[in-house]
Amino acid sequence: MPERPPDEDNTTANPRLFIWFRIFFNCRFYYPVYAILFLDFGLNAAQFAWLNVAWAVSIVLLEVPSGALADQLGRRTLVISAAVLMVIEMLVLCAMPVIDPALAAADPEAGKRALGVLFLVFCVNRVISGAAEAAASGADEALAYDSLDAGRRDTLWSRLTVQLMKWQSVGFIAVTLIGAAVYDPDVVNAVSGWLGSERRFTQSETLKFPIYLTFGMALATLVTALRFREPASMRPKCDLPLPASVRRSFRRTFAAGGWILRTPAALMLILVGLFYDSIVRLYYTVGSLWLETIGYEPRWFGVISVAGSLTGILSATVGARLMARHGPDFNFRLLTALIFVPLVSLAFPVRHWSVLFLPGFWLAMRLLHFFLSNYLNRVTDSENRATVLSFRGLTMNLSYGLVTWIYGLQTGILREKLGASEAAAPPPGSAGTGARDALSGRVFAEAVSWWWLYFAVVLAGLWLFRRTYCRKSWGELLDP
Repeated sequence: MPERPPDEDNTTANPRLFIWFRIFFNCRFYYPVYAILFLDFGLNAAQFAWLNVAWAVSIVLLEVPSGALADQLGRRTLVISAAVLMVIEMLVLCAMPVIDPALAAADPEAGKRALGVLFLVFCVNRVISGAAEAAASGADEALAYDSLDAGRRDTLWSRLTVQLMKWQSVGFIAVTLIGAAVYDPDVVNAVSGWLGSERRFTQSETLKFPIYLTFGMALATLVTALRFREPASMRPKCDLPLPASVRRSFRRTFAAGGWILRTPAALMLILVGLFYDSIVRLYYTVGSLWLETIGYEPRWFGVISVAGSLTGILSATVGARLMARHGPDFNFRLLTALIFVPLVSLAFPVRHWSVLFLPGFWLAMRLLHFFLSNYLNRVTDSENRATVLSFRGLTMNLSYGLVTWIYGLQTGILREKLGASEAAAPPPGSAGTGARDALSGRVFAEAVSWWWLYFAVVLAGLWLFRRTYCRKSWGELLDP
């Protein structure tokens, strides 16, 4: 018998709904094949990079106004808006046409125009996705937190976040295994044959299977969002009109930035977050291309991604032990090594075996945010904490967008350098052929081989800045 929806003023279900909302919103079946999905539609690496720039910029531009909207309209309205935007985002991807490669080859001009339209539609999709991320940012968390018993709120919230980490990791494991499997036509055809069907699917058909499944997750996200409750007593009190509220939000953000610039410890933490997070997140964005480069078929992407999810489950324990047993100097040196060694491995690919270096990326991403959260909270007073943490998220997304833009420029230059301008993109409609042009592979391999050098320059700059401006070690900055 289905559960009755909660009463308007009954918020006891909000914490449980928060977990379900995060699982449905964040666990997406196309994540294990994210990069190759876009390229199999016919885009090239530079266009793919520009799409991620559009996504990051839309989040940066909408993050602060979304806080003002939450003050005006309530957090529940913003959560529902995020869910609606996710549904629209998935509908756009579901409706995306797959261009017939034979027709494109017969009429190159028509194929080029179709590819241009494809890129514009993808760009709209990425902006909608960024808007959904900005709308969801913190609103669901605030609803869940305020719904907990005030006397035991901190204890209950810690338990809730542990449950979220556990169930979200389980969700990621499930969607990565299923998403990678349904993307591969060989796996789909094997299962189809086992079920007694003679139907044979092509890559141009299975291309959208992870998207269709994620559309189902979007609908589940919307249903969950509608079940949140926010009585008048829980709604933020704001007497300002919307434009004034937006201006106030921007003033608070800029004030937090000014405080960070005047506080060496906070400034160093933000700088490390910007540069470390952006390069690791860039790998996460193109990770499926790297797995393909070292010889793995898409069907294996899910299995490899599961290892990453298991690493995430262990990272909280590892991070807590490092914080308890070692100082900031050791922890940041370890973090640097965990990023630098895998970056060097990208320059020297070894078929299949290079995958052994990837746990460094997986662990580094979790430890980075674990360390930043703990150390930044340590040096920030409670009055500024929420705004400073929001500023950290804004600047990280901005940095990711900038690094992705540089990657797009890099791949464009490498395409020209390596020649074959007529192959500036895979043949439109190459989805289904399973044969992105060889030039794309060479461009990608050459591009990632330089990342370690970029990171080395960043490390040298950060070390020089800390020694000349801060004139303190990490331990002296964070453990005065």
